[in-house]
Amino acid sequence: MKDSTGSSILQRIEAAGRKVLPMHKLLAESDPKTFDSFDGFLTHSIYRKGGLSDGHKEMLLACICVGAGSAPPVIANHCRKALAAGLSRDDLIQALEITAAVAATRTLASGINAVIAAEES
Repeated sequence: MKDSTGSSILQRIEAAGRKVLPMHKLLAESDPKTFDSFDGFLTHSIYRKGGLSDGHKEMLLACICVGAGSAPPVIANHCRKALAAGLSRDDLIQALEITAAVAATRTLASGINAVIAAEES
């Protein structure tokens, strides 16, 4: 059985070469059981070996962070890692353009659908 105390989870994150964030420390202290489950989910999705290349994972993370409104340094870090993993600048830019296009389309559709609903009522 794995040790799922708050401090052991933080040690596991550090041992994997990942950065321990302030939210990790708070969760380790206040709810280690949920934190352990959440970290397991991250380990088996984002940090899983195989499947997508590291460059593609980082590109995807950059795009999702853009859509989620993450801080610019977080987005830049994922872009840096994508480029370092061999992804081309053009591929990264296209992925970010697609991200922006989807967001713009959803925004416009929301407004247009509101106009349609207003006219129908």
